[in-house]
Amino acid sequence: MARKLWIDTNVVIRIMTGHPQELAEEVGDMLQKVEAGELILRLNPLVVAECCWVLASVYQASPSDISAALLKFTNGIGIETEEKDVVQQALRDYGEKKVDFIDAYIAAHAKANPPEDVVTWDKHVKRLNIRHGRPKDW
Repeated sequence: MARKLWIDTNVVIRIMTGHPQELAEEVGDMLQKVEAGELILRLNPLVVAECCWVLASVYQASPSDISAALLKFTNGIGIETEEKDVVQQALRDYGEKKVDFIDAYIAAHAKANPPEDVVTWDKHVKRLNIRHGRPKDW
């Protein structure tokens, strides 16, 4: 039976970027164990959110590139993503609709866990096709 391990943002970033090389090589050794079925890597939505931020702010990656890379990663063999359907919908919306990942995640989470009502001042939420309003609207 494969051992399951939670991974943090730094591990995902090393997988995505290969930097710094020494740490990426260490992750590469671990990935060989994943490919051999010895390990399963578990991914939390908060880690995905932080990955979006790091890849955009530090590595200057575009939302569409980040979305594509993380969607591929979350579909990888040996990767278990918490709330996978919600996270993947949020990644698609983040990459396509010019919204922050967190806003996309809240909308996807609300759709998966009704009611779909979101309280926010963020005007970009209207791009996510979800009922929303300001606090005074409720």
